[in-house]
Amino acid sequence: MISFRFLVVMFALGLVLSPMIHYASAHEDLNSGDESIGNYEIQVATDPEIPSANQPFKLSFRVLNHESASNLLNSFDTKLSEVDHFRMGVRIYYNNELVSTIPVQDFKGGEWSTQYIFHESGNHVVFVDLYDVGPAGQPLNFVYNISVLDVFGPLFQYIISAGGMACFVLLGWIVITRRRVKSRPKS
Repeated sequence: MISFRFLVVMFALGLVLSPMIHYASAHEDLNSGDESIGNYEIQVATDPEIPSANQPFKLSFRVLNHESASNLLNSFDTKLSEVDHFRMGVRIYYNNELVSTIPVQDFKGGEWSTQYIFHESGNHVVFVDLYDVGPAGQPLNFVYNISVLDVFGPLFQYIISAGGMACFVLLGWIVITRRRVKSRPKS
């Protein structure tokens, strides 16, 4: 029969290990982010989530406008809406050196995507310049970090998940072995 103490220990172990397995199984929003300046927010995302060096991927941008509330009572009720038209340019840096640019272009609607290839693994800094919306027509500058890995892809996630499960199995084995040793009659 399973003791109450054993159930409590296993439940506590499950609570402790479950967040580790959750984070290892899904790197939600690893290479996506948003930043707000003034009334504008730009969201950046990559597909696949973790681009590989020398492999094409989709780089997506979305421009939103924060419409201010009309009075103090509604000040927490801000609305996000996509802009109808915007001008944007992108500069990409690797190790503090400019490696690529996407020239300033006009876009209809609130989002656009492009295919891109990073040639080096590591952290790339992406500067997004949104034109004609800042004070006195100055551009607003948004900064994002995009991580690029080598071809091993989701191997890191599998290793972390396997480590968490191995820890759970090892602790279970220790508990079961201790119960067997205690239940043996002494000679």
